[in-house]
Amino acid sequence: MRIDQSLMALERYVTRRWREEGDPSGHSLSYTEYDYLQTLEEAGCLRLSDLAEMMRVAKPSASTMCQRLERKGLVSRGRSDQDGRAILLRLTEAGEGMLAQDRELYSRLLDERLGRLSQDEQAALSALLARMVGRD
Repeated sequence: MRIDQSLMALERYVTRRWREEGDPSGHSLSYTEYDYLQTLEEAGCLRLSDLAEMMRVAKPSASTMCQRLERKGLVSRGRSDQDGRAILLRLTEAGEGMLAQDRELYSRLLDERLGRLSQDEQAALSALLARMVGRD
């Protein structure tokens, strides 16, 4: 099996198992919504224009997505202390908790697959993946 086929098969396995287990957050997020939340988590808080730039979307698209996430109680808007005109977006406690639950489930599903590899194979895979994503 080619590497691209293997990676796609792994992704399908995790997605399928995710559906079987059910979304632990209960929010039924789309991949795009989840990506927005992860971006906000990594940044801490962002202006809408900065978030739109990071997501590579138009500001109105980012605004619509953030409104949706705000209605779900996962994102909040607040004024900047440095610039009262600026609106900053950040994860709520519910958003942080949801990401933590999702990471836990993902980790468990991945551990099931990694359990098929020896410790040496896992270390080699980890090093190779780190190189692929530029974190070596």
